[in-house]
Formats: sequence, C-alpha cells, structure tokens
Amino acid sequence: MENNITNKLDIKITQEMINDYAEASKDYNPIHIDEEFASKSLFKSRIAHGMLTISIIMEYLYKIYSKKIIENTVFEARLKNPVYPEESIQISLEEKSKEKINIICKKENGDEVITASLQFK
Repeated sequence: MENNITNKLDIKITQEMINDYAEASKDYNPIHIDEEFASKSLFKSRIAHGMLTISIIMEYLYKIYSKKIIENTVFEARLKNPVYPEESIQISLEEKSKEKINIICKKENGDEVITASLQFK
C-alpha cells in the first residue's frame, strides 16, 4: 500500500493556551508558566505541556474519525522536542492501512515534536 498523507492541521501554540491547559489540568509546573524559572532551565524558556500538544492531536483525530476513535483504538505517542509559546506546529496524518494511522507533529523548522500512531481494532 502506498503511504498517503490524508490530512494536515497547522496551529499556533500560545501562552494563553498553555495557561488554560495548566488551569484545566492543575499542572502548574513552573517550566510551563513562569518565565523567570523557565529561563534557568535546560529549555531556556517556558514550554508547552506535552499533553497539551497530544490533546490537540486527539481533538483533531476525533473531528476526522468521530466515534470510531473512542471505540477499540490504541494510541501511542513519543514526545521528541519541546514546543515554545508562539511556535506553530503542523500535525500530519498518514494512513498506513485501514487499521493504522501514523501521526507526525512538527514545528515550522522541521523539528519533530511528537510521533504517534493510532491503531483501530
């Protein structure tokens, strides 16, 4: 089967989105919300929650596959690079078969943020 990129989504991750996610998840890790703290970290700045990016991916998958995504699926993801506030990401879905979709999330500079797969059972 030929690989087929079927859908793409471009979205900008804002500090407001990060703050909203921190509030909703109660994850107030200062690496996400405190610039002074984050500036002294390995990342040198605040970063988005990995689960924020994954939740955006899941919402996008749900819009495309609707109820099917909730029933009997396996989702696996690997966080590869941080997303900084005001960076744009692109989520690409690649249908490998009727049962499997590969998901790649990249920044504008081409760095992969997340690689994932969704397996329908």
